[in-house]
Amino acid sequence: LAWSDMWQRIVAVVLKTLYCVQDTIPPHPNSFELFGFDVLIDADLKPWLIEVNASPSLSRENELDFRIKDAMIRDTLRIAAPPPFDRDLLANIFKKRLQEKVKGRWHTDKSLPATIYNVLGGNAPRELGEMPKELGEYQRIAPSPLWDEVLKIRNEKKTVHR
Repeated sequence: LAWSDMWQRIVAVVLKTLYCVQDTIPPHPNSFELFGFDVLIDADLKPWLIEVNASPSLSRENELDFRIKDAMIRDTLRIAAPPPFDRDLLANIFKKRLQEKVKGRWHTDKSLPATIYNVLGGNAPRELGEMPKELGEYQRIAPSPLWDEVLKIRNEKKTVHR
């Protein structure tokens, strides 16, 4: 069995797991959560989900830990791509904005988007759903043809149970 085929089997386990719990994971469009999937490969090369860890340990105890986790942290930060900015300045802008809202004049300031853009140094955050420029070793697994297969199985089961 080629590694790429084994990887697709593992990805299928991850996607099926995420599908099963998707309604319990609250949406946070301006944040992310890291999940650690523990998968066992049996003698027949079938992947089995052992557990999923929310906020998995990033401690590093050996050379393999250092290699894997350092790269994962680096890639995660690249994907999140937080732009450097003056937090105090931005907080003051929002504070002023709230004071204007209390006075009933909040809708008159049309310059807020441009002001925030300038505070962020011209580095506008990505739009919701916009892919990062670089994924590092991460792989986007949904939406994907494999995700479509998971959804197809779900739809077939709904049809059978009706």
